[in-house]
Amino acid sequence: MESPVTPVSNVPSAKTNVLSIISLVAGILGLLGMCVGIIPVVGWFCSVPGGLLGLAAVVLGVLGNNQVKAKGEKGKGMAVAGLILGVLTLLGLCVYIIISIALGPVIGNVFSQINNSLY
Repeated sequence: MESPVTPVSNVPSAKTNVLSIISLVAGILGLLGMCVGIIPVVGWFCSVPGGLLGLAAVVLGVLGNNQVKAKGEKGKGMAVAGLILGVLTLLGLCVYIIISIALGPVIGNVFSQINNSLY
């Protein structure tokens, strides 16, 4: 009685594109930086690096997607996800900057009134 033989394939599987992976990681970290940037004290310290990571995610997502198409690698979903997260991060940074500019004088007046009432 013969034992069943499992066929072995020598064809290497397609590797995952590195730029797609980095794009996804940068998009996640950028979005987290924007979420932490809502906290008033640490806002700019997290929002600006988060925005830069978002920009990197967009660029690397586009480059990774192009490489996936050209080389037949895996990672198209990660490249698209990183691209989307990067765009969301950049939109969040724009909203954060607009709100900061719009509310800056109001917040300054509130702190000024508090300061005047203390002295």
